[in-house]
Amino acid sequence: MRFLRCAAAVLLGALVATPAGATLMPGDSTRMLEHGGRLRQYLLHVPPSYDGTTAVPLVLDFHGFTSNAAQQRGISGMYVLSDREGFLLVHPDGVANAWNAGLCCGNGDIDDVGFIRAVVAAVAAEGAVDGARVYATGLSNGGAISQRLACDAADLFAAAAPMAFPVPARPLSECRPVRPIPVLSFMGLVDVLVSYDGGLFPSAPATFDYWHDVNGCEGTSPDVLVTQGDSRCETYTKCAAGVEAGLCSITAATFGGTFFDGHILYLNDDFVLAEVAWSFLSRFRLPDAPASFRRATLEGATRLKLRGRSVIAEDAVWQLGIGTGTWWATDAADHAFAGAARGKGRHRSLALSTDAATSLIAALAESAGVDPAMLTVDGDPKLRVTVGRRARLTGTVRVAGAVTGSFRLKLAGSLTP
Repeated sequence: MRFLRCAAAVLLGALVATPAGATLMPGDSTRMLEHGGRLRQYLLHVPPSYDGTTAVPLVLDFHGFTSNAAQQRGISGMYVLSDREGFLLVHPDGVANAWNAGLCCGNGDIDDVGFIRAVVAAVAAEGAVDGARVYATGLSNGGAISQRLACDAADLFAAAAPMAFPVPARPLSECRPVRPIPVLSFMGLVDVLVSYDGGLFPSAPATFDYWHDVNGCEGTSPDVLVTQGDSRCETYTKCAAGVEAGLCSITAATFGGTFFDGHILYLNDDFVLAEVAWSFLSRFRLPDAPASFRRATLEGATRLKLRGRSVIAEDAVWQLGIGTGTWWATDAADHAFAGAARGKGRHRSLALSTDAATSLIAALAESAGVDPAMLTVDGDPKLRVTVGRRARLTGTVRVAGAVTGSFRLKLAGSLTP
């Protein structure tokens, strides 16, 4: 996109490569890092106020597909905020101008989550980084990798503000954060490249619902709504562990029928997105106690009883993960489930996300040989896990719809870190 390159050229100036291990000084530099057998690059901005005596936040701002770090720095607005607010700012470069973020955009053999972890470690080794205040944001494919970091690196990132991309997984329950994590997603109401209502990728409302569910947020309607012009931001503020889940629906600029009409969300008349993102991100810190995550292979049996049909009793093997306030599982047919885990100590109650409930209905419909449209989950499933040396997962799910009945499961297995 030529206009992005022009913006980057105007706003950035020259970058000077700085040797690794040097003391951080205010200004711009290019850093090189070997990871996964490749020499990778990221841009580092150190604000004028930085003197190394006080630990400061770190923001990673990711470019979109076919773009690069310099272009993202030139258009996102985070560069100006870094100087004003005093946080360190990193713009990494993806391999072949792309990030491996699940549904988007290729590079399936690249460990970008590992690379990003290494970048954070490298900056922290050079400078005074507040390890409890590391944040992710980015546009398009950069928004996708920001969503993926919320899913896969919630132990490192305190919060995320992804732009122009939903959770890059289908089903969404393949997103498995080890703890509730604050996420404010920004999606384009008139975006023709990544549709707000879904299609090739999940919808904005589905992503909003997922973060509401996995973060254990209260209520079914956001408790904060801010409307400006043709755009709005909605937020659930009463969530587990003091986190929040939000969605900003942005009416961005169009350019007369281009493939990226409404997609460059920074270009809108209603919100300064860098300001909104930083206002959200900066309010959160990693919990003092590190998130835990344990896994188990559970074996046992399930029992599906649908009215007017024979009981279906089956041996079952599930893979289970238990985080700090979150959980996930997959059955032998790779149906994915996830949600919030409530309670402390040995006993936890497990809530299914909306997406996970859909996966469960699909699994039950396959077992019964019926159309999934005939079944729905009736009320809140009563799933419980007991965690000790072994994990025991038990529960009952009531089934409604054209066919009614119940699904019971009883599984157990050894837990590993």
